[in-house]
Amino acid sequence: MKHIFLSALFFCSGLCYASSSAIFDKLNNADEPSPQSILKNIETEYLNTAVIVEFELEFEKGQTTYEVTLFEQKHNRFIELLVDVKGKLIELEYAPPELDEDDEVAAAKLMRKKNYRMYQLVQSLDSTQTQYLIEAQLEQDMGVTYMVATFVSLKGRHKKAIDLATGKNLPLLRWGN
Repeated sequence: MKHIFLSALFFCSGLCYASSSAIFDKLNNADEPSPQSILKNIETEYLNTAVIVEFELEFEKGQTTYEVTLFEQKHNRFIELLVDVKGKLIELEYAPPELDEDDEVAAAKLMRKKNYRMYQLVQSLDSTQTQYLIEAQLEQDMGVTYMVATFVSLKGRHKKAIDLATGKNLPLLRWGN
């Protein structure tokens, strides 16, 4: 039984690495702007009106897109963007916060109060090795408000987090990273 479990674990690890490797290769060989550049451009466009609460790279039906969610405090609503690999807007939706989205709203308000920009936080977590942002999200858990970012590099996927109250990097447990 132990051998079956270990075999399954190695098989799954291999698939995750292969997937990460393919994503890294696609981004590293692309002529389009990097995910970090797309994040920066969107944030610059909405700088005075909204805060990015989630940024995610998506691959669907052979298309690469970015799903970006911003919180606009003035109108108490989320702005959901879908943009293509060049940063061109494909779809725009507005939605009021749902009951279970208080944490995202609180994190967005803290970002605004601290004058943080998601792009700058991502840059502060970026390492010297070549890596690409595939997801960044504001979260709040056990009284800590933070941003967690997932990167892909030659070595695979890895996550890093930063505490929004202190501006310091947070250690992440290795559960399902």
